[in-house]
Amino acid sequence: MGEPAVSARPAPDLVVLGGTVLTLDRGGTRASALAARDGRITEIGDDRSIAALAGPGTTVLDLAGRTVVPGFVESHNHPSFFGMTLAAPVDAGSPPNDRISDIAGRVRQAARDFGPGEWIKGFRYDDTLLADNRHPTRHDLDPASPRNPVLLTHVTGHFSVANSAALNAVGITAATPDPPGGVIARDERGEPTGLLIETAAFLVNSAMPSQGLDELAEALQLADAEYLRNGVTSVHDTGVGLIGGGQEFAAYRMLTRAGKLHTRIHGYLFHTILPGLAEGTPEPPDKSHPDGFTMNGVKIVADGSIQGRTGCLAEGYTCAPDEHGMMLLEPDDLSRRIAALDAAGWQVAVHGNGDAAIDAIIDGYARLGAPEGTGRRHRIEHCQTAREDQLDRMAENGIAASFFIKHVYYWGDRHRDVFLGPERARRISPLASARSRGIHFGLHSDTPVTPVPPLEGIWCAVARQTSSGQLLGPEQAIDVEAALRGYTIDAAYLAGEEELKGSLEIGKLADLIVLSEDPTTVDPSRIRDLTVDATVIGGQLVWQRDPIPTGDAR
Repeated sequence: MGEPAVSARPAPDLVVLGGTVLTLDRGGTRASALAARDGRITEIGDDRSIAALAGPGTTVLDLAGRTVVPGFVESHNHPSFFGMTLAAPVDAGSPPNDRISDIAGRVRQAARDFGPGEWIKGFRYDDTLLADNRHPTRHDLDPASPRNPVLLTHVTGHFSVANSAALNAVGITAATPDPPGGVIARDERGEPTGLLIETAAFLVNSAMPSQGLDELAEALQLADAEYLRNGVTSVHDTGVGLIGGGQEFAAYRMLTRAGKLHTRIHGYLFHTILPGLAEGTPEPPDKSHPDGFTMNGVKIVADGSIQGRTGCLAEGYTCAPDEHGMMLLEPDDLSRRIAALDAAGWQVAVHGNGDAAIDAIIDGYARLGAPEGTGRRHRIEHCQTAREDQLDRMAENGIAASFFIKHVYYWGDRHRDVFLGPERARRISPLASARSRGIHFGLHSDTPVTPVPPLEGIWCAVARQTSSGQLLGPEQAIDVEAALRGYTIDAAYLAGEEELKGSLEIGKLADLIVLSEDPTTVDPSRIRDLTVDATVIGGQLVWQRDPIPTGDAR
């Protein structure tokens, strides 16, 4: 009898060939083709060997000289908030608005379109870009919308402006005390101006008609579509529940189970809605999540924003030397919450912009003891003004970071000239210093605070150029491959998912994107102008700019 027949290996579901494959594995391997089956990468090699694997049912993508990289991992975003801004009736940003009167005009039009009493929401206003150089007030909004409550949210998310109808609807009066960690701005008579700072903004948000499940689902799907167009295959949602409470979690479950959300979500529950945390007895994480959604982290906000002058600085603001910003939680309370979450098994991600806040966050993590062998990957979010001595302590205590790199471009000029002065401003997002110490970090856009495209963030990390074209701290720039890793494998590390995604290796998820050119070989000034031509998640082509040639590989 002859030898028994050897069963043929199943053909791949997907073959990609005819270009450059940047794997971003430890060895920096480059190839020209890869294959995937059942959502995982099965082979990486040359065109001839990979093409030979294809069968009749294999989808074959001909790159035609393009470049494949791992799908981008956005390590700090707000998908529901982002989707709400896309659907909002009022775009309060600059552009398109030059003055507060322009925003008021958009509110007036929305009031014509809405029935009396319906809430009107607007997003993205930036007082520092308006010719008025101030926040709007209820006096600006009341004439435009006397019968509809109006709430405008600042581009940073750290401020809101309500008109009189909105203040009345939620019961904010001259007698309403400032909440802990927040301020109700008042005029010389003690009357609210409509500006609500930090936690004071929650007073309106929490009292508004709750976001319905359908509204949240629509917002998440709008955000999902934008992520796919920009090559984002995974997102760290750093604040699940901030917009819609438990309904937001329900919307995620509903969409992922129905297959209506393509982007993989790694969630961080907003700390104010975690049962038991205030008492020091938080519930442990529930790991029974649908495929494509996980949540075992908690997000805490320690201070505000630098451009809002609420980020907590050790030295005063250049434009206001007596102002140091504010802590939203007292350092001892912050440390107590960190310890309780760590003990319950949660990963902790703490928002810290100012260096005084970063000190308090590091102190809280350091009190947990040496991280070796604990599996901790606690994080500092934004980490904008970290000093050299603070980076030393972060390395010593195994603290990771997600840097808001796009601050360099979008606010770098104002940080240098208004808020921080030249020396502190040149050190924002100190990537080179962090990398020299072996600190694990990801990069992010904090969308909707700045636009999504990771290619723009990679360019920011390499170029360190402000919106006026000036260099800001060029000594803190990193090379293109390191910046790519900040949006792929290093970002995956922050969520403990580096063995699953972030590089193109056999056995890992087939999450990848097709770029128009190789970002490691073009002139660095052109990186942000490259295009994402296709996005693949789990081996499935979920978005393409124009149809990519497909056909028989042989």
